[in-house]
Amino acid sequence: MALFSSKSESLMGVDISSTGIKLVELGKTRSGYELKALAVVPLPRDAIVENTIIDSMAVSQALLDAIEVARPSTRNAAISVSGNAVIIKTVSMPMATEFELETQIEYEADQHVPYDIDDVYLDFQILGESAEDPGAMDVVLVACKREVVEDYQLVLSEAGITAKCVDCAVFALENAAEVTGEHSVIDTQALPDEDAEVHALINIGANLININVLINGQMAFVRDQFYGGQNLTEEIQKEHGISYQAAEQMKIENFSSIHPEALERFYVGLTSELVRSLDFYSANHAEFPVQKLLLSGGCALIPGIATELEQRLGIEASVLHPFPSIKASSRKFDEDYLKKIGPMLMMPVGLALRGFDS
Repeated sequence: MALFSSKSESLMGVDISSTGIKLVELGKTRSGYELKALAVVPLPRDAIVENTIIDSMAVSQALLDAIEVARPSTRNAAISVSGNAVIIKTVSMPMATEFELETQIEYEADQHVPYDIDDVYLDFQILGESAEDPGAMDVVLVACKREVVEDYQLVLSEAGITAKCVDCAVFALENAAEVTGEHSVIDTQALPDEDAEVHALINIGANLININVLINGQMAFVRDQFYGGQNLTEEIQKEHGISYQAAEQMKIENFSSIHPEALERFYVGLTSELVRSLDFYSANHAEFPVQKLLLSGGCALIPGIATELEQRLGIEASVLHPFPSIKASSRKFDEDYLKKIGPMLMMPVGLALRGFDS
């Protein structure tokens, strides 16, 4: 699902988060996808807060550093937006072609978007026949604040990068999951039955959780929540009486030394946020309970997180890795490093895949 974009261009995926820049460029071979370029560059704390760029110079410099490290073959990028900058709604509309819908979408959006239509970018995707009304179709409507997109475009341009595609984080995650082998699209046109496969893609970053619940590979529920790895850092800081920076270092380099009480408080908060979202999903899809959690993002690197969430939520859980499904030359990339950080590269991988949309 490409949003606000042109298709079939060579693109690098650039994930701009509150903690850093993750850049991925992919190539395509007869046997599948291959990694061509990669960079992970940290950002100063509070350079980006809740999708708002506070320190544009720091972000632009980090982008320049990422380009220098990765040396990608293109300066065209796909980026993502999420959180309170984006509204995603599935609406039921009379059957129409994509061309016909183009003329109707602003009116429809006006009914669902709490902003002036002139202040947002709009896009849509036809999902197919509505399960509740055979004479209607389900359409995903997406609106994103123009000022957010334009702020990101500005810092990219200052680094010599052109944003050719602006995607939604939950959709980029869906794209990436399809190449891992852990998740597959069964038949997006068929109406689901009691044997439907229901997966929840859960990307847990530093301060944001992206959730995308799919029934037979078709989006059924999406939600972004502000919670993540920074909450664990703060719990470590509080429990051990150390600075934020020291707590962050302990989390990354000396995880086994973290006091169990700090971990427990983090997991209680995390499971509470996930239960709240899954309850929202179940309110409209009780007949299709989530069967599996597929985890990604920086928090997916936490030792034992899949087992912990599986026990607390009673739902099978596993961590998504884009490698080795995506091949990487051992002469160019450190295999152990890729294996270690793979789960946190799902978002930029999903964005980079936009370059191969037909």
